[in-house]
Amino acid sequence: MLEHLTGAITKSFFRRRNSRLIFVPIVTIGIAATLLAVLATIWAGAESDIAALERQKALVTAKLADQVNQMARDVAMVAAGYASLLPDNTSDGARADRREAQVFGETVTEVFDFEQLLLVDDDGKLLFDGDPATARRYQWVRPLLANLFSKVRDGRYQAAMRGELSPSISAEMLRLEGRASIVAISSVIFDGERGEPGAMPTPQAPHYLIGFRFLDGTILDDLSREMGLKGARYARTTDAEDGEVAFQVEASANGDPIGVIIWSPDLPGSKVIERLTPYLCAAIAVIGGLFWLLVLRLNRSWKELHRSEQHARELALQDVLTHLPNRDLFSRRLKECFASTLSDASIVVGFVDLDRFKAVNDSFGHAAGDELIIKAAERMNEVLGGRGTLARLGGDEFAILLPVRRYELAAQIGIFESIVSAIDRPFALRQGEVTAHIGCSIGIAFSTHHDCLPEELLRRADVAVYQAKAKGRGRHVVYDAEIETGQRERERLIDELRTELEQIEAASLSGRIADASYHSALEVHFQTIHRAGEEHHVTGAEALVRWRHPRLGLLSPDKFIPLAESTGLIAPLGDYILEQACWIGLTRLRDKTIAVNISPMQLRHDGFADRVLTTLQRTGFPSSCLELELTETALVDNPQQVKEILGRLRNAGIKIALDDFGTGYSSLSHLIHFGIDRIKIDRSFVRLLDTQSNGAAIAAAVTSLARNLGMETTAEGVETQGQRDFLIAIGCTDLQGYLFSRPVAADDLMIGDSDCPQHALRSSAS
Repeated sequence: MLEHLTGAITKSFFRRRNSRLIFVPIVTIGIAATLLAVLATIWAGAESDIAALERQKALVTAKLADQVNQMARDVAMVAAGYASLLPDNTSDGARADRREAQVFGETVTEVFDFEQLLLVDDDGKLLFDGDPATARRYQWVRPLLANLFSKVRDGRYQAAMRGELSPSISAEMLRLEGRASIVAISSVIFDGERGEPGAMPTPQAPHYLIGFRFLDGTILDDLSREMGLKGARYARTTDAEDGEVAFQVEASANGDPIGVIIWSPDLPGSKVIERLTPYLCAAIAVIGGLFWLLVLRLNRSWKELHRSEQHARELALQDVLTHLPNRDLFSRRLKECFASTLSDASIVVGFVDLDRFKAVNDSFGHAAGDELIIKAAERMNEVLGGRGTLARLGGDEFAILLPVRRYELAAQIGIFESIVSAIDRPFALRQGEVTAHIGCSIGIAFSTHHDCLPEELLRRADVAVYQAKAKGRGRHVVYDAEIETGQRERERLIDELRTELEQIEAASLSGRIADASYHSALEVHFQTIHRAGEEHHVTGAEALVRWRHPRLGLLSPDKFIPLAESTGLIAPLGDYILEQACWIGLTRLRDKTIAVNISPMQLRHDGFADRVLTTLQRTGFPSSCLELELTETALVDNPQQVKEILGRLRNAGIKIALDDFGTGYSSLSHLIHFGIDRIKIDRSFVRLLDTQSNGAAIAAAVTSLARNLGMETTAEGVETQGQRDFLIAIGCTDLQGYLFSRPVAADDLMIGDSDCPQHALRSSAS
């Protein structure tokens, strides 16, 4: 009977195979014809899209040229207006005074939508420099305008030598303040210079009018509106998304790239393909279905069933990604070890938690994260060499089970040390395109004579791994009863912090929080920030929280900020610090910049931007004087949400600073995409200035990068005169450190008439 059944199955198999061979030519011809039609359609659509895109780019080029010419005409027109208002050097009467000219300049700036109008003399010195902000801005852009200014000035002199009295005008595109701009310069010809008809011109003191507009302002709006550029936006670098086109804007003088205009092009070919896609898909689906039916085999059923059963068994006891035992199999083997009757048997359990894995996963993608998990598992297996059980519990958590003899317990610690060293080595991901530096924290617990239950052993290992992370990660910790004591102290500190914040909230609801008589145990101290080269000039201060604890004394932020972040208390704590900094800034540091550190956890809370703006409105603190300091970790987590939040805050006038730049997963794209206003050079680099050339190279590179992007820089941790002199030499804009002042309480923060804090003077003198 078995032979008969086998023969029947064999005959059926060959019969079906012959039937399939009959339809193979038909299916092949159908597939070939369909593919040919699809390829022809795609090719025609692509050619049409290329032609349409080239037309759009040509129109954008022409429109930008028109904008340059229009800028020249506008500035020439405004220059004629200035000529009728400014006083000349003739003796036959004065014209309007300078105040009228200034009012005229402010009016035409708004009417013509200029970004800035600047009136300078023949030496390029700014006239009407009563506004310090305008003067500082002109000092930044003046070197960039030198060539264009010389061209206009030479044109004026050449015209004068020919006896002609006509304005010299020139306009071009260039980069100003890190942004693509159209700049026009025109000489101002006074009526008094023209004289009577037929008489020789009377030259007056040369004046020149400089005007510029940013390309990412009204000019881009005009381009988008007049030319139908859908979703047009300006970017400093090419970061076009799928479906967008990038048009590089070049400087008129030297052709250097100064920015990119990005928009979603109107592609007629793609629209045609889109309309034909449903019909093509339907045809392909029909042909594919016929082919699938023809190649389906009877033996496919039992093969699929066999694979499904095998897969189900693997899922039940094996991790799909690493093929290691999973949590269930690890628990089974742990219980088997406890069931052992050996009198000298001991059990060692290690919990391994990969450090900084989430940052790698978010920065480089889940595929890179999976690859990192696999390679980390391979390294741990190499160290174990087949001893014990390595399991993946989930995510970036692993567990190690080592049944050993009692006299081997000490030797097993060396295994975990080797694992820490192995994971600490760099990981090459995505075929070497990315290098990830992580580490691991390991908690170790062991049981001798089966003196605790499996659940208790796992709990102890979990407590130990938490302690390893609390000690700075990248290490292993063996469970000890004292760890439990430390954990209880941590819980007590969390409860005390929560109570303190509840009292602060109650005081805020009752209106006592802004009362000078109200004193919280959480104090906001300030460390002043000084202008480089003018250390007597205090530009602002950084707000630093301290906790005057009744049991432990004055606690620094590193003692309780991590607790607040891990328990969700960082949001009310951060709101309190910001509000106190604003209140104190109004009285102690008026018109100075107050820098407030923002935790990544704060950005993850809904309504963060609303709370910041509400605090500014409630306290009356000017938004232009507030600077929020973020670490790059905050930018990695949910970057799109963070970008929207920071964009809203910057639109309100708040400045954004990037703290500890270069010490973590730094990315130059963060400086552009997130609108960073200031880079803070970490104290670890400043400390190297006196000992290693690497520190000087890094500090100089960061400063140069910030300057080229139109950003300011602040160097932290300046403690010596040598560090100060070097940072000034490389162009660092602001300095902060013990050389000038230590963090002090608000009551001790005294800014004198010379703008130099008294405690800073004493520190410098000593």
